[in-house]
Amino acid sequence: MNISELVTVKTVEDRDDLDEKHTPYSAEIRLLSCVQQGDIDSLITQLKSLDSIIIMGKMSDDELMQYKYMAVSTITLATRYAIQGGLSENRAYDFSDRVIKTIDKLTDKEAIIKCAGAEIVRLTQDVKKNKRQPEFSPYIRKCIKYINENVSEKITVSSAADYCGISSDYLSQIFKKEIGEKLSSYILRQKLEKAKILLLEGMNAKEICAEVGFSSQAYFVTVFKRFYKMTPSEYTKITGINT
Repeated sequence: MNISELVTVKTVEDRDDLDEKHTPYSAEIRLLSCVQQGDIDSLITQLKSLDSIIIMGKMSDDELMQYKYMAVSTITLATRYAIQGGLSENRAYDFSDRVIKTIDKLTDKEAIIKCAGAEIVRLTQDVKKNKRQPEFSPYIRKCIKYINENVSEKITVSSAADYCGISSDYLSQIFKKEIGEKLSSYILRQKLEKAKILLLEGMNAKEICAEVGFSSQAYFVTVFKRFYKMTPSEYTKITGINT
């Protein structure tokens, strides 16, 4: 896959009022949540929908430095979210240092934007790979792989156990021992993390229930509040999606 061909984020043309520009917080969160979740397809969609990489306002009177500052700021934010998504700090910071050094040497604003976008895709690939290949026993790795690949479908402890070729009781026992969380809770949390991204993309509760496989809107709202101490509508308000 040629990542640079997939990343089509644009430069900001009307830079005279760049100091008055700033990427909406909701758009930042949509992009960075994709990094955290290792969701490459959604990330590329978000990159294509932005006017540029994340705009922080005018940080320099020098045009080239303005783009370097924006790119470095975006990479820094993405690195933090990658760590939250499970990437090791050493690997994430090595990525950040390497990309920032590369950006510093570039002398063309379009090259800076494409570099930042392509590297964020690569970072997200690392997060995805890390999520799918944790250092656990073969059964647990297979179970997590199944959940990650079927998060939009109906998943039960029984279906996960069937996929792994072991009993539900045994899978639940070793999952709790190795992960430190009940399998049923882990499945639900992964669905809710996907639901958060869909909320930020503008989906309503009814659409999310159909997309992620919740039995009803009432159940979705109840479990969302249980996990995040707020309702889905309160979440969209604090992230600015309704502003």
